[in-house]
Amino acid sequence: MKELVNRFKALGDETRFKLFLLLSENNICVKGLAKVLNISESAVSQHLKVLRNAGLIKGEKIGYFVHYNVQKNVLKELRNAIDELSKDIVDLKEQEKALQINSADCTRVCQKESRICDDK
Repeated sequence: MKELVNRFKALGDETRFKLFLLLSENNICVKGLAKVLNISESAVSQHLKVLRNAGLIKGEKIGYFVHYNVQKNVLKELRNAIDELSKDIVDLKEQEKALQINSADCTRVCQKESRICDDK
């Protein structure tokens, strides 16, 4: 579960998400990515490091350059996770158990807090 959370976190940055989208269609080197996104090569490298550490992309040295691409099996894993979340509430309860959270506790706190606000 932690690995999945880390992957979604890595995609939470707009620039990294754009890089991920570009790499999902093509193998591209840092220089090409920097030019397309109009950011420095060092900034691209830092973002790619996060994506690589999350297991979302891999690099392959071709000549003098490393070309990056999306790990297609990981892409399928993310899609499956999103598909699971879109199923009925029973599956969501299973996810809550796996994450050790209880939405009922949140609801009780919100109701208690709203009563406090209503009393004033």
